[in-house]
Amino acid sequence: MKVIFFSVLLGLALTLLVGHAWADGNMTASEGLISMFNPANIHTNTYNDSSYNFSILPPQGWISVGQGNKSDTALAVFANENPDRQANFAIYYYQGMPISEPILAAPDSEILKMAIAKLFAGTKYTIYQENIQRFSDGFVIQAVAAENQTKNSPVIEEFSFWLMDGRQYFLVLASSQNGFYQNAAEFERSAYTFYVGAPPADVKIPLWVKNNAKWWASGTIDDQNFLSGIQYLIKNGIIVVPSTHSSNQPQQQIPSWIRNSAGWWASGEISDSDFVKGLQYLISNDIIKV
Repeated sequence: MKVIFFSVLLGLALTLLVGHAWADGNMTASEGLISMFNPANIHTNTYNDSSYNFSILPPQGWISVGQGNKSDTALAVFANENPDRQANFAIYYYQGMPISEPILAAPDSEILKMAIAKLFAGTKYTIYQENIQRFSDGFVIQAVAAENQTKNSPVIEEFSFWLMDGRQYFLVLASSQNGFYQNAAEFERSAYTFYVGAPPADVKIPLWVKNNAKWWASGTIDDQNFLSGIQYLIKNGIIVVPSTHSSNQPQQQIPSWIRNSAGWWASGEISDSDFVKGLQYLISNDIIKV
């Protein structure tokens, strides 16, 4: 009886939640389409990730509780810290292949089936709601699922942004069953503020900066000489980092992995863009000061 009641309650909530945006569409590639992102959100979003080129306005009162810099871990995690209706949502990233012409020509129902299979195949989740909307720059896939209808299992709501160029962003809410309706409403309002910019252009860094990195990795020059090269890149707009509040904390020791990365970059084993992403992470998280 509890299982049946939960299914009915979830169905009623979903009728209200998903009817007003990103609903199931039947548009074809030949029809006029708009972008999935609203540029006006740039001015109101308060959370920015320059490495992965996205921003969002988190739900009011939810706080940032974690951040990573790898594609297989959450880039950001927000939690409501409410013991009566616990929930958090995480943002993930995956670099896939550009969306091909055969996929664009497929009906929405086939694309949705393929996407849901990729997202949930092999998991213990039962899908209760799935939707797709087609945009000029890709697709948005929405799904709600729960794990085997157990009493204490969380309810999952996910928005997947599949961009034409292969970038994929996943916004995933994990909510306790108690308070799911309110948590999902707050999560959806935040998801609609999600904004992704154009893919970054290829980074071109002067040869002397790369030589500095090589000498720093081998211990020939000190940290300050290496950082002077980074300061040059920032001043000339080659590296873009979000503005941060000044901190009175002393400068931390530069992690050994960035020294290794500098050596790999100088020898051509990793690209300019990959090296810049590591620098952006260190600077935006106040690990190094420049």
